[in-house]
Amino acid sequence: MAEVKTSDRSTENADDMLAIKAVDVRIRRGTTWGGRDGREIVHGVSFEVERGTVTGLLGPSGCGKTTLMRAIVGIQRGVSGDLRVLGRGPCERELSRRVGYATQTASVYSDLTVTENLRYFTALSAQQGALSPQEVIRGAERAAARVSLSAEIHTQVGRLSGGQRGRVSLAAAIIGGRELLVLDEPTVGLDPVLRRELWDGFHQLADQGVTLLVSSHVMDEASRCDRLLLLREGRLIADETPESLLEITGAPDLDHAFLRLVEPRRAPRQTPPPPAERAQELSPATTECADPPETADPVKTADPVKTADPLETADPPGTTRSAAAPQQCDDRGLRLNLPRTTATALRVVRQMRRDPRTILLVLVLPPALLVLLQAIFANNSTAFDRAGAGLLGVFPLMTMFFLTSVAMLRERRSGTLERLMTTPIGRGDLLTGYGVAFGLLAVAQAAITTTTAVALLHLTIAGPLEMLGLLAVLSALFGTALGLLTSAFANSEFQAVQFLPPVLLPQFLLCGILVPHDQMNAVLGTASMLMPMTYVVDALSRISTTPGVSMTVVRDALVIAGCTVVALALAAGTLRRQTP
Repeated sequence: MAEVKTSDRSTENADDMLAIKAVDVRIRRGTTWGGRDGREIVHGVSFEVERGTVTGLLGPSGCGKTTLMRAIVGIQRGVSGDLRVLGRGPCERELSRRVGYATQTASVYSDLTVTENLRYFTALSAQQGALSPQEVIRGAERAAARVSLSAEIHTQVGRLSGGQRGRVSLAAAIIGGRELLVLDEPTVGLDPVLRRELWDGFHQLADQGVTLLVSSHVMDEASRCDRLLLLREGRLIADETPESLLEITGAPDLDHAFLRLVEPRRAPRQTPPPPAERAQELSPATTECADPPETADPVKTADPVKTADPLETADPPGTTRSAAAPQQCDDRGLRLNLPRTTATALRVVRQMRRDPRTILLVLVLPPALLVLLQAIFANNSTAFDRAGAGLLGVFPLMTMFFLTSVAMLRERRSGTLERLMTTPIGRGDLLTGYGVAFGLLAVAQAAITTTTAVALLHLTIAGPLEMLGLLAVLSALFGTALGLLTSAFANSEFQAVQFLPPVLLPQFLLCGILVPHDQMNAVLGTASMLMPMTYVVDALSRISTTPGVSMTVVRDALVIAGCTVVALALAAGTLRRQTP
């Protein structure tokens, strides 16, 4: 069967009356960006979801439900076939303002309160321009009320139960899902009363015109849906209403209906006959004349369900299916949206403020190390002046590298980054927001550390203190950009810490603090000039010994700024909307 080519049309047509339309959609997991390799998880599914309905996507764990949902919201790589969402391709940027997505895990920020989480996602979902503070607050309160969390709105999410955290994640999805909500097992871990309330809320949203696609592996929730899509091993085995499914299969409930669809030809288990009857059955007269007993097929007399036989779509041995071109999203560029950048920066600042270890590492540890260094060089003030000035730039670079790599790694691993990629926020907004937040922290660090070094430890600075502080902030921003970049290559916080020695230790050894450049051999001297930290230390050393600002210092500052821009651009390249 020929592959259905992906349509690039975004104009209004008859299909716009549907919320979702899939024709022969196939999804491969683990593909490269060229769409090669990987393993096919979803095998040629076709279905339609009408607007203003609640459709259940059901099936056992591992059948491809989450993969299909990720394709619908545009974050799954390796999708081929024709998939339309609200009349558009799933990767079109406009859909991020119309579609809400809730992952299986509670992809919200555990160190923020419920209202802080919901206000952040409300600010990101603004249609045009920035929302006023009152509009953001009202939007967060409405979302919390929809999931029965008004009483916990000022509670930190990390202190909530698992079910409550899931409801916060659901509320965040409702904020962005003005027309379509894609919810991946939203009722897991909830008690029966709350599950009933949420399903009542789902139908209220549907009555208001919102379309909901809700996945579950619990069949007793199927009866609450307007229509059911049943998946097994990546294939669509039924597309019916709950009532039709029961009528077609003749099953007493939806659990048994699903089992009959999975194994329609399995005969009912029979009790072995007594030995006397068994002997009679085996007598020659009986075996020659008796007709074999008929076994009633549980679905033999039923009308066929609209389903694809898994064997019908399989390719014959030795044949090769021509793959359609996979759908690929154009990742959002680095153009900034000021309200979203500001909202992200404020969110990161709130998170840092809640972490006392961050405050200790950034604001207390560097001055304490300078005090220790001054004590070590108590009898050699010249050595302290030479090393101390350079360390005013080394400390912020190292601390910001560590903090940002861990912070962005948490963003990637907790699922919040995946959720953000389905919202209108761009890569530039996210990275700049992080840069602004950590830049403010760097300014505070530079002010405290410089004041400690000059006023308390009597570090000699011949040049302007303003330039000294600017260089320290530039160094911190470079560390921030480097941390954002390296976080893409770590799978845990421990691995993020492991990047510290190979990335920063060679720079520290060759930057000129331990051994001046003129005392290094030619190879090491050349290598040191390739290290950004060298320019940080050289610029700060010149400021400490030379009045005014020389052109060499300006050159060094520009090199540091250029390295920061390059690191940010590379970090932006790792923030892909689609993942394997």
